[in-house]
Amino acid sequence: MKRRIISLLMAALLLLPISAAVAAGTPVTITSEDVRGSVGDTVTVAINMVVEPPKLGQIMDSIQFVLEYDSAALEFVEIQGLSQDRLKIMGVEYLCNVTTKSGAVAFTAASSGGVSGSGTLMNVRFRIKSAVSTMLVLKKVSYSFITPSSGVQKSYTGGIVNLGRVTGQSVPNTIAPYTSAPVNSQPPTAVATDEPRFPVTEITQAPGSSPVPEPNEGDSDMLAYIVFGLFIVVAILICVVLTLMIVRRGRNKANIKYFEDDEEDEEPLAPEEEEPYEEAPEEEPPEEDEEEDEPPIEIVRRVPKE
Repeated sequence: MKRRIISLLMAALLLLPISAAVAAGTPVTITSEDVRGSVGDTVTVAINMVVEPPKLGQIMDSIQFVLEYDSAALEFVEIQGLSQDRLKIMGVEYLCNVTTKSGAVAFTAASSGGVSGSGTLMNVRFRIKSAVSTMLVLKKVSYSFITPSSGVQKSYTGGIVNLGRVTGQSVPNTIAPYTSAPVNSQPPTAVATDEPRFPVTEITQAPGSSPVPEPNEGDSDMLAYIVFGLFIVVAILICVVLTLMIVRRGRNKANIKYFEDDEEDEEPLAPEEEEPYEEAPEEEPPEEDEEEDEPPIEIVRRVPKE
């Protein structure tokens, strides 16, 4: 009995440093959930982290790892929230360095502060390339803890990593096969009903708001036809006016040419020959007959007496 107790105590003493080493080597746990999506979709994988400092008062001030994925099934898009090499991890801003190549993303982050507790490490976005299920793998995990009061920093490697799978699904064919509709040989019959012929939709409007007319494709088509018809009418009027101007101009030219031809055909009139002027012979004044001198006649006027 004593030998059995002694052997159990010795086994416990041997396992104590091993368990302490394991506890000291796994202060960080990194996990992610399974994600599904169709081929061609972009999905987001949330990588979560639980930080349990080895000593009270310590915080994680740096972390680095390599995230590997199947490049035939996935295409890396981005780390969501990463801007100008800075990323907030669990509310604390870290200065980051990201290097990508086909099938792997190398990530390094460091901060003047640090984090502890649980939260989101990062959100990684992938585009699904094929309809397969693939596993994300985290390798070369290392991190460091610092005690702010003393400034002592200690590095660790490893940890508990349990990342989920990303499954791609093929896009279903949503086009239904063509089936011919059954032909009804009977003529349609009219059925009397009290319902209105056209559906009546009650339009409700918020108080104080102005009504917004809905666009009607028929109105736009009618407006287009009207504009096109006006354009045709204007074009026809322009052609008619131009034609009338050309015809009028041609008639003016023809009239001018006609008058010019008439002037050329007219012969100038010969001047009339003037008959020679014969001067009339001068008539000799008649010879005055010499009258005999007669004595003057005296006129006597008689005046009656009073």
